[in-house]
Amino acid sequence: MASAFVLALSSGASANWAGSFHSWTDGGGSNGHSRYWADESYTEIIFKGCSQQNGSDTTGVELWDYDALSANDYYGQRTFTNCFNGTSYASRGTFTGLPQESDYFFQLDHAGGGDRACCLVSARYAGVDTTLADS
Repeated sequence: MASAFVLALSSGASANWAGSFHSWTDGGGSNGHSRYWADESYTEIIFKGCSQQNGSDTTGVELWDYDALSANDYYGQRTFTNCFNGTSYASRGTFTGLPQESDYFFQLDHAGGGDRACCLVSARYAGVDTTLADS
């Protein structure tokens, strides 16, 4: 499946960033996962202007930490629905108590409410904000 992720910043890990994505489905990898960012303690993932193809107006968003020498660390999933109500509506998922890492990323699960990569989800805005607990 085709996937694209457009970023407002250059590549590499940084704390706060924003972009968009098109035609993602479950599981990351070639199905799409976000760029990496550095953080500790608190991360908020924000989507606005979501749409889906072949499913319902919902998607799970998983937070992971990349580990080159072992299995990636999983920090949970949040369900996003509000961003499907229009371009000005936001879905937000917060994760707290996170260890200091330089390679967090998110990917979708149960995109469009389905299983096994059934559906394609897009977001006009996808961003990460790490400032609330870190400031």
